[in-house]
Amino acid sequence: MHRQRFSKILICARHGDELAAYVTSRRPDLTCRVKSADRCSAADWLWADALVAFTALVDFEHSSIRWAHSTGAGVDGLLGGRPWPTGVTLTRTTGELGDRMAEYCVGHALAHAQRVLAFQQDQTAGRWAPVEPAVLRGSTAVIVGTGSVGSAIAARFAALGCETLGVSRRGRPRAPFTRVHAVDELTAVVPNAQWFVLAAPLTSDTRGLVDVRVLNRCRAAFLINVARGELLDTAALLVALEAGTLAGAALDVFEEEPLADDSPLWRTPGVVITPHIAGVTHVSEAAQAFLDVLTRLESGEPVPAAVDPVRGY
Repeated sequence: MHRQRFSKILICARHGDELAAYVTSRRPDLTCRVKSADRCSAADWLWADALVAFTALVDFEHSSIRWAHSTGAGVDGLLGGRPWPTGVTLTRTTGELGDRMAEYCVGHALAHAQRVLAFQQDQTAGRWAPVEPAVLRGSTAVIVGTGSVGSAIAARFAALGCETLGVSRRGRPRAPFTRVHAVDELTAVVPNAQWFVLAAPLTSDTRGLVDVRVLNRCRAAFLINVARGELLDTAALLVALEAGTLAGAALDVFEEEPLADDSPLWRTPGVVITPHIAGVTHVSEAAQAFLDVLTRLESGEPVPAAVDPVRGY
């Protein structure tokens, strides 16, 4: 890779002032401009040579930006479903997101296996109803997405004695998964799942991936979505929960956020809703990830956090 230089950083992200303070305290040669995404003007796009954001639709044709860095693990908010311009580097933040999301997934699996919600309901009703909890050891987790997040989730389930079946675009073997299957084998793999975890990036290939065809093949699996709401057909999810092909669900992401007040998901038995908190990025984490990538771009080194805009990850 050739060496690149950046000096004017446009930050369109939550906690932008804190991000700017962290960056400039370590690199005083950089100039940061903080704007909300909806207040960026043509002058801002022309001024900056680098962008730090989570969601921002940049008019690259009338911009000086040569590098865009996502403050999260996903980049769909920057890609915006449109062709990415040649010559603009796209990178993302990973850090400890995978570990936090893995603990979220295993935590909800344990809560379901140990019947936490059911026993809470019994307690509220003053009902003594002994039912032996299940254990995770010996069960199977099917995890859609085998990148850094999916791998961290697989490692946590494996540590508890679970078989971990990964699902990826090509199905290439990857540790720590027991086996990895190609995505076109999903309907054949998902009947094995006690835990069905969605951890893949949102791309044109994964949008609507988990539909009625897939959910009809489940056998009382517990579904956990920490990816994007658009991977999952909500109407099909509700039908599967009613039919019992899904035993429950923990949902951290939704097609529209915040989740609408009138969404039936709020009132569906067996569904746990959390407000997109499974993989919160800390300010220092996002800022340091940006600086780490910057150092590599400046020295012409390979960038592990680089994203292929065509694939979306």
